[in-house]
Amino acid sequence: MTNAALIEIIARSSAGILCLLTCAILLANARQSLAGKLGALFGLGAFAYIICASPELTALLGVWQLPLIPFSWLDSVFFWWFCLALFCDHYRFRVAHIFPAIPILILVALRPVVTDPFWLDQMTLLKQLIGVLLFMHATYFALLSLKDDLVDSRRRFRVVIAVSVGLSGIFLMGLERITNGSQVAELYQVGSAVWLLILAFAFAMWALRASPSMFIERPVQPHRHDIEEVTARIDPVDRPLLARLEAAITDGAYLEAGLTVGKLAERLGTPEHRLRKLINSGLGYRNFSSYINSHRVEDAKEILADPERARLQILQVALDLGYGSIASFNRAFREATGEAPTSFRRKALLAD
Repeated sequence: MTNAALIEIIARSSAGILCLLTCAILLANARQSLAGKLGALFGLGAFAYIICASPELTALLGVWQLPLIPFSWLDSVFFWWFCLALFCDHYRFRVAHIFPAIPILILVALRPVVTDPFWLDQMTLLKQLIGVLLFMHATYFALLSLKDDLVDSRRRFRVVIAVSVGLSGIFLMGLERITNGSQVAELYQVGSAVWLLILAFAFAMWALRASPSMFIERPVQPHRHDIEEVTARIDPVDRPLLARLEAAITDGAYLEAGLTVGKLAERLGTPEHRLRKLINSGLGYRNFSSYINSHRVEDAKEILADPERARLQILQVALDLGYGSIASFNRAFREATGEAPTSFRRKALLAD
């Protein structure tokens, strides 16, 4: 066995152990959270991928590698699920989310009966293409609502997960294709093993230090709050800011189209991080859009229940409340009330 092969085995074995440790940590600390469970599943998939991607380790394992292969091939799917659950407060696991796993499982089932190297390579390529698409979407999703996220620990992790795992997954898949069968293939195996060890160590450290606020199972949507109750429980230093925030909301700041936490902080003359902390810790909202929508939806309910405005189109209601489209209004209204605006209006007007 060469020195390079020995380094690869040690690095991959260590990385695999760290992935299993991460699984145990997440299951222990966030077992009530879907994001925590899917994070543990991703850790298991990462362990399987790290082991199965090494010819040296698979040769040592022999038939014992077979149970790991499905988890190895599904690792990108597990990562995608984990990101969706962690970064979306209203995430629900739907049947559609299983679809990317179906072709991969079919490929896994066909591998033992396909002997032609060309078709085996094409099957691997197809699996990698699906993985690249999932990594790209997960990275896009993590960065899409970065500024909207009010949970500081989760907002920082969005960047880390997008850059370290998402882009690394795409980069490693590309290098694997390029170096496969070439003279630098051994160098790639060692380099990728060391890099995966670094990622596994970072992921394990994150799991150990992850804030419980990141793993809240379907958080309750706050409603309009009692200003006196909120004032009594927040830090006295933040009370003047709360008063300015309430005044701005009363003046209709939440109706501004395209309003962001940065714009609102500038309007209030305060650093953005202070406003984020106030809305998150003081008022109980996990993202800025939920805070703004709580006010907009309450106004929408009053408008839709008013017989005198029964002929006002839903689209006009959405635009008047600051929404850029009827789709975004329908989504926010359904999340807050559990039904579509048209259904709510029909029931409210019939009740009168």
